[in-house]
Amino acid sequence: MKVFKTLWLTVVLCGLFFAIQAEARPVKKNMLASREAEVVLTSSLDVKIIEDQGGIVDRVRNGIARVYLLEEDFIALRARGFDVEWLPEVREQHEPLDIYHENADIEAQFAIWAAAYPTLFSYQSIGNTVQGRPMWFGKVSDNVTVDEPEIEVKYISSMHGDELTGLENCLKLIDTLLTGYGTDPVLTAMVEDYEIWIMPLMNPDGRDVGTLGQRYNANGIDLNRDFPDRVWDSTNTVAGREVETANVMNFSAQHTFVISANFHGGTVVANYPWDSNYSGASIFSPSPENALFYNIALTYAQASDAMYNSNEFPPDGTTNGAEWYHVSGGMQDWNYVWMGCKEVTMEISDVKSGPESALDSLWRDNRQSMIDYLQRAREGVRGVVTDAESGEPVRANIMLANIPYLTYSSALHGEYYRMLLAGTYSLTFSAPGYQSQTVNGVTVVAGTPTVLNIQLTPLPRPEISISPSSISQAVALCSTMDMDVTIANPGEATLTWSSSELSFGETNYGAGDGGPRWIDSREAGGPVYSWVDISTIGTSVPFSSDDQNLGPYAIGFNFPFYGSSFSQVRISANGWLSFTSSATGATSYTNVSLPNGSAPENLLAVWWDDLSPQRAGTNVRRWTNNVDTFIVSFQNVQSYQNSGLYNFEVILTADGSITYQYGNMGVNRLNSSTIGLQNSDRTRGATVVYNDGSYIENNMAVSFCPGAAVQTIPSSGSVTAGQQQTVTLRLSSCCLPDGPSLATLRFTTNAPTSPAYDLPITIDSGGLMVPEAVADLVLNYTDTGSELRWSPAANADFYQVWTTSQWPPETASSVQIGTTTGTTYAVDTDSNTVVYFFVVSVRQ
Repeated sequence: MKVFKTLWLTVVLCGLFFAIQAEARPVKKNMLASREAEVVLTSSLDVKIIEDQGGIVDRVRNGIARVYLLEEDFIALRARGFDVEWLPEVREQHEPLDIYHENADIEAQFAIWAAAYPTLFSYQSIGNTVQGRPMWFGKVSDNVTVDEPEIEVKYISSMHGDELTGLENCLKLIDTLLTGYGTDPVLTAMVEDYEIWIMPLMNPDGRDVGTLGQRYNANGIDLNRDFPDRVWDSTNTVAGREVETANVMNFSAQHTFVISANFHGGTVVANYPWDSNYSGASIFSPSPENALFYNIALTYAQASDAMYNSNEFPPDGTTNGAEWYHVSGGMQDWNYVWMGCKEVTMEISDVKSGPESALDSLWRDNRQSMIDYLQRAREGVRGVVTDAESGEPVRANIMLANIPYLTYSSALHGEYYRMLLAGTYSLTFSAPGYQSQTVNGVTVVAGTPTVLNIQLTPLPRPEISISPSSISQAVALCSTMDMDVTIANPGEATLTWSSSELSFGETNYGAGDGGPRWIDSREAGGPVYSWVDISTIGTSVPFSSDDQNLGPYAIGFNFPFYGSSFSQVRISANGWLSFTSSATGATSYTNVSLPNGSAPENLLAVWWDDLSPQRAGTNVRRWTNNVDTFIVSFQNVQSYQNSGLYNFEVILTADGSITYQYGNMGVNRLNSSTIGLQNSDRTRGATVVYNDGSYIENNMAVSFCPGAAVQTIPSSGSVTAGQQQTVTLRLSSCCLPDGPSLATLRFTTNAPTSPAYDLPITIDSGGLMVPEAVADLVLNYTDTGSELRWSPAANADFYQVWTTSQWPPETASSVQIGTTTGTTYAVDTDSNTVVYFFVVSVRQ
C-alpha cells in the first residue's frame, strides 16, 4: 500500500552535495514468514511502537491497524498490552482467466510497442532484482531516443508484489498515450512536451510468487520501508539497501523529475507528505509545501469518483500520510527531500488485486486522474540556467524562500521546472563555483507557467592537476610501498581535496569502501590453506540449542574493524560472529547478501546458515594467545535440516587481518550460506558468496586484509591558488592477486570542472619493479682524477657503468667498466680520444 520516503546523509548526485544529520538506520527484518494481524490502536504513538517492534502496517481503518507480523513480534506486542489478533490466512481468489501481467509479459508488451511506435516509445531495464529479474521502465515522448529539454515525470506501481491494479493501469496509460498521439490534442501535447517514464512493476520477484504475488521482495523486505528517511534513516546512500530500492534511487538521480506518483492497493485515497515525523506519532504532519501537495493530490482524487467520494477519507479522498498512520522509509518523502520531485502515493482499489473483470472499470475511474495529475507539472516557474560567461548550461539548485528541499536544473540542458501554486515568490539559484542569485517578486498565475531564465556569474575557481597522471607500480606480495604524488592548483581560488579508494576492476577484491579486501586460496597470491587445530587446546563454546548467540568472549587483544576497536566477540550457533550483536531467531539463521540492513551489525559471516551445533559430535571451540591471534572453529557441525556437515574456522590477528578456513565441507547443502562481513551501521561490507553452491570447496581459505590498497597520506588537504602540495601515495598489495590489479583513487574537490578527479593506478602484486633511469649524470674533475656522479634512481639496487667510443652507443662498441651500489664512480679521462660514459640502473 503506502509509499515511503527519503534518502541519504552525505551524497553526491550529479555534482550536488547534501548534508543532513543522520539517525541510526532502523533494522529491517526478513518478513517472508509474516502473517496478517489486526491491532487495536489506542494512541497516536501506537503505530510507531508497532514499527519499532518490527511490524509492517498495511492500513489503518476505524482505529484498527492491519499489520504484518512475525510470530515473535505478535507475542511481544501482546506482552506489551496490545489487543492483537491473527487474521484468517485467506488470499484473494481469482478465476483461471483472471490473470494479471507478469514481468515477462511486460517485457513482451514493451517490445511490441517499441516496434510499433519506434519514435514514441522506448524501454530499458534499470537493473536486476535479487533473483535476477529485470526492472523495466517504459518511456513515452516524441523523439523518444533523444534527451530533450522537456518536463520529466514518472509513475511507478507495484513495489508491493501483491498490489497489482496499478500495474494494469500503468500499461493502459502507455497504450492510451501512444494510440491517442496525433488525434487527441491533450495527449499529443503531453507526448510532445514531456518525457513520461512509467514502471508498471517495481517488485518483479514479489509479483512472480504464485498467482497473486507477495508483498515483499525475495529477501523478505518491504521496499516501501527501505528508502532513506529524513527523520529515521537520513543517510542518502544506496549502501545497505535492497537492490530494487538502489536501482530506483540511482535511476532517479540520473533525471530531474518534476512530479511522480506510486500506485498501491488495499484502500482508495491520495496520500501526500509527510509520512513520518520526529515524534513517531500518527498525527497531521504537513510538509513546508503542504498546500501544493494537497492541491495536486486533490487533482487526482477529483477525477476519480471512487476516491473523491470515499467514506473512509472524507471530504475529498485525500489524506496527510502521517495523519493516516506513521510510516518511515517510504519512497514518497524521499523523492521530495532528495530528488526535488513532488510525489503522492495513490491507493486506487480496496482490494490489492481484484478480479480481471473489474480492471476496465478501475481504469475508467483512474484514466482522467492519471492524465490530469501529470498536467500539473506545467504549472509554476520554468526556465534555463546558464553560465553568464560561456552560455553553457548549469546544474543549479533552486530554493524556494528558506525551504531546504530543492529543485534542480538539468546538467545537460540547464532547464528547470519549479511547481508552484498561484502567488508571489522568492527563488534563489545557486551552484558550486557560481555567485548565488535571488529573484524576488516572482509572480505565478494559475494555469500559466512563468518563464524565468537565469545567468549565473562564475566565481574565481580552483583547478586540480595531479602528477603523475597515472601510475603503474610493482609491489612485493602483501607489502606496502610509498611514493610521492603532486597535487597542483593552477586556478584562481583555494583548492580543497580529499581522496578515497573506489572499487577494484577485479570482482573478488572487496567493495573499495575503505574496509577489508578479500582474496581466496585459489588465486595466485592468495592465502595458503593451513588449518589450525584447536580441538584440544581451545575452550568449548557450549551451545545447548540452535539459534543461540553466546558470549561476549574476550579476544585477548584489541581488534581493529571498520574504524573501531573491539576486545570482545559473540559467537552465533549459525556460523557467524559479531563484535556487538546478540541477535537470535530469524535474524540469526536467515542469511542474506551483505551489506544488508536486516543482518547483524559488526558481522563476520564465516559460514552463515541455519546450523545446529548443539547436536552430538559437534565441537565448537575458541582460543586466544592473548597477544595477537584469536581463533573460533566449528567442527562436524550439522545443518538444521540434517543435510549438511561442515568444518570451518575464523582466525583474527591483531593487525586487523581476518582469515576464514574451510576443511571438509561435504557435498550437501552448500548453496544456502553467506560468506562475508559488514560494519556497524550495515552500510559497508562485502559478500564473498551468497547461496552459491559452486563456490566452496574443501581445504580452502579466504583472507580479508584491512585498509585501502591505494590511499594518500594525508587523506585530505588544501592548496592555495598557483601552488602545489606533495603527498605520500601508499600502495598495498595485500589481498590482491599475483599480477596487475586495476585500482582508482578518487580526489573529491571543490573545483567545479573536476569535482571528482580519478587517478588510475595499476598495482603489480609480486611483479618486477623496474628501476627508474639515471637522469642527471655529470662528470666532475677533481685533484685526484675524474668522477661520474648521479642522483639515486628509484627502485635501483645497484648501477652498471659503461663506456663507448660512439654515440648513440651500440652493443658491439660498449664496454662495462664496473658496478657500484653508490652514486659516484672514478673514471679515466686521460685518453686523447673521445670517450662516452653512461650508467644503467639495475634491480635484482
